[in-house]
Amino acid sequence: MGTLTQDIARLCGEITNLRGARQAFNEDVAKQTDAMKSDVAAMRAGFRDSHAKMANGMRADQKKFASNLVAEVSGMINGFQRAHTKMATQARKDRTEFMAHMTTDVQNMLAGFNKAHGEMAERTRKNGAQFVSAMANDVSDLLKGFKLNRTSRSKSDKAARKRFVSELKSTVGDARKEFADDLAGARQAWATLSPAGLRAKVEAEKRAKEQEAAQQRARAEAELRAKEEAERRTRADAEMRSREENEKERDGHSSAMGKKKDKK
Repeated sequence: MGTLTQDIARLCGEITNLRGARQAFNEDVAKQTDAMKSDVAAMRAGFRDSHAKMANGMRADQKKFASNLVAEVSGMINGFQRAHTKMATQARKDRTEFMAHMTTDVQNMLAGFNKAHGEMAERTRKNGAQFVSAMANDVSDLLKGFKLNRTSRSKSDKAARKRFVSELKSTVGDARKEFADDLAGARQAWATLSPAGLRAKVEAEKRAKEQEAAQQRARAEAELRAKEEAERRTRADAEMRSREENEKERDGHSSAMGKKKDKK
């Protein structure tokens, strides 16, 4: 029996047990609701009184807080403006100095790059022909190796793909059969909630027992046939060996008689 079948059977039992518990719970909830209504009415009256007192106090606190907040924000804005002006002046000065140094460094780098580029171009022109010839030989050898490797790899990959597809078909077929059996068991377990389902379950178990008995009989008959076939093959092999030995003996007698006649 699969996992899904076990879960559905357990769920059916829990549903049956929870029906009575739900009815008792509903009755208890009705009693508690009546008692809670009076408590909630008294609590709401207390909430209204407390809320009125708290609202009066909060309005006074909010006015005081707003006044203090306006004064603090005004002071912060003035301080931000002074700091921003000072920072902008210093940033302009720093950018001017940075651009002057950057211009000098870039000019020096360009001069050095042009010099190095000219020297490298001269060396490249001298060594270009030799490098191209060596590169052509290396590329040719590399292409030959790639072709050989691709041919051998293609054959091995093709065989591996065939094995993988065969194994995948077998695995998927087994999984589909297992899932179908598990789903059928789950349906049968779910159907046991009704009297008709119980009767169907009993009939299904009876049919399963009959099928199992039939399978056992079929296996016994198949084993008996296999045993008879093995005995028949054994007798046939023994007869074949006996005939071959007789033919060898006759051939031996014939050759002996022929030798005697030749001697005469």
